[in-house]
Amino acid sequence: MDKWNIIADVMGATLDRFFSVLTQPEGSLIYHLILVFSIAGALQAAFVHWRSSEFPQARRTMFGLGILLIAQILLFMIGGIGIQGFINLPLFLPPLDRAVTLFSLVWMIWLWAFPEPSRPADAATWLLSLLVMAALGLSLVAYSAEPSLPPYNRTTYDGIWQLASIGFSVFGLFILLVRRPNGWGYGMAVFLLSFAGHLLHMIFGRVDGDFPGAVRFAHMAAFPILMTLPQRFPAPTNTLTTVKQQQDVPTGGERRRYSTDPKTFHALLALAGESSADKVSEAITRAIAQTMLADLCFLIYLTDNKNQMQIASGYDLIREENLEGGSMSKTVIPMLTNALQRGRPLRLPSSSTSADIKGLSDLLGLTNPGHLLSVPIVTPEKDPIGGVLLLSPYSNRLWSAEDQAFLANIAISLVPIIQRGQKMTSLEQRGEQTKQALDVAQSRITDLERRNNDLLKQMEAVRADSQEGLAQAENLAELTKMQEEAQKAIERLKQENEELRATKKVKGGTSGASAANSVQIENELRITLEEVARLQNQLAEANMRVIEAEKSTSSAHSTEQAEVVASISQELRQPMSSIVGYTDLLLGESVGILGALQRKFVERIKASTERIGALIDDLIQVTTLESGLNELKPEPVDLNVIIDNAMSYTSSQVREKNISMHLDLPKNVAPIYADREALQQILIHLLQNAGAASPLEGTVHLKVQTKAEDGKEYVLIQVSDTGGGIPTEDLQRVFTRLFRADNVLIQGVGDTGVGLSIAKTLTEAQKGRIWVESEPGVGSTFSVLLPIAKNAAMKTAEK
Repeated sequence: MDKWNIIADVMGATLDRFFSVLTQPEGSLIYHLILVFSIAGALQAAFVHWRSSEFPQARRTMFGLGILLIAQILLFMIGGIGIQGFINLPLFLPPLDRAVTLFSLVWMIWLWAFPEPSRPADAATWLLSLLVMAALGLSLVAYSAEPSLPPYNRTTYDGIWQLASIGFSVFGLFILLVRRPNGWGYGMAVFLLSFAGHLLHMIFGRVDGDFPGAVRFAHMAAFPILMTLPQRFPAPTNTLTTVKQQQDVPTGGERRRYSTDPKTFHALLALAGESSADKVSEAITRAIAQTMLADLCFLIYLTDNKNQMQIASGYDLIREENLEGGSMSKTVIPMLTNALQRGRPLRLPSSSTSADIKGLSDLLGLTNPGHLLSVPIVTPEKDPIGGVLLLSPYSNRLWSAEDQAFLANIAISLVPIIQRGQKMTSLEQRGEQTKQALDVAQSRITDLERRNNDLLKQMEAVRADSQEGLAQAENLAELTKMQEEAQKAIERLKQENEELRATKKVKGGTSGASAANSVQIENELRITLEEVARLQNQLAEANMRVIEAEKSTSSAHSTEQAEVVASISQELRQPMSSIVGYTDLLLGESVGILGALQRKFVERIKASTERIGALIDDLIQVTTLESGLNELKPEPVDLNVIIDNAMSYTSSQVREKNISMHLDLPKNVAPIYADREALQQILIHLLQNAGAASPLEGTVHLKVQTKAEDGKEYVLIQVSDTGGGIPTEDLQRVFTRLFRADNVLIQGVGDTGVGLSIAKTLTEAQKGRIWVESEPGVGSTFSVLLPIAKNAAMKTAEK
């Protein structure tokens, strides 16, 4: 037992002497030189690797090693400045040495565990670096506040730094075990050595002195391992493995980089002959895979979707089969997405921690998709439209700069082919959308034709009824003519009778023969008069029956005609609504983009359809107007409410032509005794006519005033427009229904004549009066005079 104690004491003393050497100025110089040269050698190897491979991992390795080298050089320079006496070296250097050690551990974790870009890891590393700097500042302030500077190894601050370093060493071991990046075994060795050095210092090194000898010894052994970082990923070489076993290639010879196999020419000829967009994509991937001797080749397109990219097609050279395309999330392949969007090539080695390699592995169902090569497809305007992706899961081929340049040249020649394919795809999609729209329109046309045939049959039935009514009217005309002739005959007989009576009085004293003749003539005359009276009574009865027949036939025919017209109009509304709906769908371009001429035609279809709808409304109102007049219900009506409703109904027409509306209303308007709906229709028709007659940005005036006439009070409503006036010869036909059939080019009236005729009929049905006044070159004023409520009440009382 004493022997082992002696050996332990001797070994402990030896280690103490060795560690103390590393804390002396000469040992410190050796320590810093070893660390600096280790980092510089690793940086040089990483630079050479990056020049030959252009891997983003090599670039990140260069960046991380550069940070470590700057930190060590800064520490070395501060030590040199302190020796010259410019700063208080015993106060400043010990905390800085611990801070640089912890800072180096943070960046070595970043170097070993995250060889590929990772935003969370990058942000966390920078944040921890800032925290280390902040801790250095606090440590300097606290250490300088000590009354006498004790050896730093014995201070609490040193213990905190060592515990933090031990914690980061353990964290580095843990994250390497979890992520297992390429070359993670060497990283484990680095962090194990660091952990051992800090732990030894905590157990045996808390002695007099300012620097941890055990920690320096461990880092002198760990930092040279950094030179293995660039070798974690293979560098491209000229000697490549075989993609496929080919009988004509000698064993051990150098494999061809690019194919001159007849299949390559067949693929290129197939590409030249394809016209379908899908076939073009398949031919492109097949030709590139054959040319580059790539295991897998994919053609990728960028889309407007921010989260998706489109794989147009793929080709498996080993199995000699086309691969189906599909969408691919951009978050799964961040580096590839970034490279394609920026129009830059990308080469990635097979890595266990690469998000792109893992994402492609999951997408393709491969254990390892191998090394990656991607070149962008960029238009002459420098706009990226997609890219070509090559993978080597079977041959494990590592792509070189020569492969990248060769594939980039191929990609340039693909631009016009791909653009042509995209145009064909766009045309096919538009054609399909147009075809669908035409199919829908055709079905609607068929339905409208069927409905039109039904309406034609109904119209034929109405026409037949009309012909029957005309025949009855002709018969009635003949009966009336016969009645008139009979009436004339009766009048003639009466006249002859009077003449005979006069002759009898004059010749009263004639002979007996004459008396006998007179008696005979009187008897004949009496018989004739009795016969005439009987015929007159029969004629009167026939006349009454004719009048009743006329009334019943006219009423029945009018009612039946109104019902048929209303039914036909309702049938027309449904297909017209469908036409308007489909024209709105076409104008919204939800089924395809319209050209300027096509849009113009569709807009004309919509305007004509809306015009037909307005005519149908007028037709229904004109047809049902006569029967509706008997159902008018006069009552006191507030004119302000009627004006508000009419203004709201015609507001769209006014806004469309940017017409200014001026109102001249008294503060208190007496209630009008009229039918509410009829009065509103009158005002709507007058406002619509004024709006249609007025030009763009014209003016419409609505004036209401009370007027006395024949000792009674009336309300006068006047609507004026700026349509240029109505010619004098056409004023008498303004309220005539369908007057424009005789004069299409009449000026100053915006209505077809139907609306104004309806307004006139409704006005006169309510004991009112309507007229028009026109000033050539200025405009027209339509006036409506209606009784107020108290006048109507007085009339009712008089009755």
